Amino acid sequence: MIPNVNNDSGNKDEGQGNSASDLSASFLNLLVAQMQNQDPTNPMDNNQLTAQLAQFSTAAGVEKLNSAMGNMQALMAQLGGMGTAAWVGRSILIEGDPQVSFSDGEEESDTFSFLLGEDAETVTVTLTDAEGNAYTAQLKGVKSGVKTFSLDDLQNFQPEPGPPQDREYTLTFDAKNPEGDPPKISGLMQEQVQGVTITPDGAVLHLLNHEPIRIGDVVVIQK
Repeated sequence: MIPNVNNDSGNKDEGQGNSASDLSASFLNLLVAQMQNQDPTNPMDNNQLTAQLAQFSTAAGVEKLNSAMGNMQALMAQLGGMGTAAWVGRSILIEGDPQVSFSDGEEESDTFSFLLGEDAETVTVTLTDAEGNAYTAQLKGVKSGVKTFSLDDLQNFQPEPGPPQDREYTLTFDAKNPEGDPPKISGLMQEQVQGVTITPDGAVLHLLNHEPIRIGDVVVIQK
């Protein structure tokens, strides 16, 4: 065990960091002090010296490894951010309730998408307008995966004669099969990437009409 050293050595150690080079300097200072202050009648033997050198080597190696891993993580975050930056201006699909309009104007669309966990015999689509009026329609025999349809694909609107076509609707979905648990289904809404922020935890996408999201929240990258 390394004994206490004189005050001069203690002052030299104040403010030293935890890098591999700092650890090396501290260890050598303490080792020299220990040898200078050892009992002449009971000096340190070679086994004790070897054990202390081994402990130092292990500590320094761990410090260097931690430093290397930190640098690698920072590099991977930068590379991931550089790739994500190419998405600026691209359209993406993320989970959320899509909005549609029968007019299909320049800033409106009559198409919608959802993510279906497994094949479904029936998908019920509920269209709700800004006043809370709701209408339902159906899609038959839908396969699993990301699916895109238009309002023209919907059948059996209820209540009849169906939703007025001069307004915008928010869509929600429900999937069913005659037997077993209902398939999981999630609406997908289209967004546009306006910018990217690189953080230590990865890339953050800034969207046109939605709060920022993580890259892992993107379901589909569109052209």
